[in-house]
Amino acid sequence: MLYLYKEREIKNLVDERRVKIAFIGLGRVGLPLAATLADAGFSVVGIDINPETVSSVNSANTPYADEEGLDQTVYKNVVTGMLSATSDFSAVTEADIVIIAVPTLIRDEQPDIEAVIKVAGSISPYMNPGKVVVLQSTVPPGTTEFVLGEIITKNTSLKAGRDFGLAYSPERTQSPQVLKDLKTYPKIVGGIDGKSTLAIAEVYATFAPSIIQMKSIVAAELDKVVENTYRDVNIAFANELALLCQLYGVDVQEMISTANSQPYCHILQPGLVGGHCIPMDPYYIISDATKRGFSPPVIKAARALNEEMFNTVAGMVENNMKNVTVLGLSFKPGVKSFDTSHTPRLVKKLEQKGCRVTVHDPFLGNDIYSFQTEPDLYQAISGADCVILSTAHAQYKELDFFRVKDLMKGNLIIDIRAIWDPDTVKVHGLKYKGLGRKFND
Repeated sequence: MLYLYKEREIKNLVDERRVKIAFIGLGRVGLPLAATLADAGFSVVGIDINPETVSSVNSANTPYADEEGLDQTVYKNVVTGMLSATSDFSAVTEADIVIIAVPTLIRDEQPDIEAVIKVAGSISPYMNPGKVVVLQSTVPPGTTEFVLGEIITKNTSLKAGRDFGLAYSPERTQSPQVLKDLKTYPKIVGGIDGKSTLAIAEVYATFAPSIIQMKSIVAAELDKVVENTYRDVNIAFANELALLCQLYGVDVQEMISTANSQPYCHILQPGLVGGHCIPMDPYYIISDATKRGFSPPVIKAARALNEEMFNTVAGMVENNMKNVTVLGLSFKPGVKSFDTSHTPRLVKKLEQKGCRVTVHDPFLGNDIYSFQTEPDLYQAISGADCVILSTAHAQYKELDFFRVKDLMKGNLIIDIRAIWDPDTVKVHGLKYKGLGRKFND
């Protein structure tokens, strides 16, 4: 009934924590937010289709052990009864606010929002007047209102902005520091009307440092993909700069450091782009904007350049080198997250070149991959013609190059993350290559 109250009454209900929340999607991003809301004093039931996730939460454990502080937060709120989990969508019935944080994907450069569509259908039988439905997943602009909202309306005859509230609030967090980020960055909210915006803004204000209320749902949806698209474009510029510096025989790291000493210059690092957001979010804009008659040239060119960098790195391996060791399978340092990593794509390019590839990562478990893995760092390097640094885990920064030289069959080190000093590598009798480095000989 929350949405049917007047604004002052909504504020009082939130202040008194008399608001029940159903949180759909207990993934790496969803569970920390659900736990944070429970920790802020709201009764939260998490809904997830994975029975192992549900069982783990109800046992007061987290499936994501590397997420800083999540284990304590989940334990505390499950024990006190503020947080529970289920696979039964009927739990939506008692909720005042329904928050959806299910995974969305890009397939063949096109958005796949099937998970949102399925959730819209799953919650429809349990919708009644007065709920506020909030989407958190990354989606093409217009999805919240014209996909999620319209499916609910079609199934129930309830209309968004009249019978129930509808809003979008993007995630601005990254693993394994989601809990920290939730309390560090402003929370963005955009609703179909003022009351929808107010309801979720008041709830999120109980933990977020500040709230930015946008003028529409579509503005909030667009903000999410714009933030990561900016980073993709910036990295593309850094990659192009690296290629230019290589052409002129200067060090791109020196160039970036010098340029960034000017307060209006913020060049990121060159390299391969991986992860769930940066390489995918631009396609949400490209796809939807193209359907509306505009094909964004800068965003498309940046995406194409960053994709081409996989060929560039593979091309740095000399043709007579067949045994290649790649260091790092995680999509970013210090995190066990392989699903959206850039490394498998690099491995594929190397295999197409005829290389035999071995991958090491400090977070490797017992999983089987299509390529060879080796959990022991120096065993992985043994017999390699070439070693490629793909992910800058802290362990790799302390690599013993005396031992590396003795173990390698060849002598080529390719450092695409610029974590090693080229002169140090060369002193040990090894050949150094990097993106845009002047030490490639």
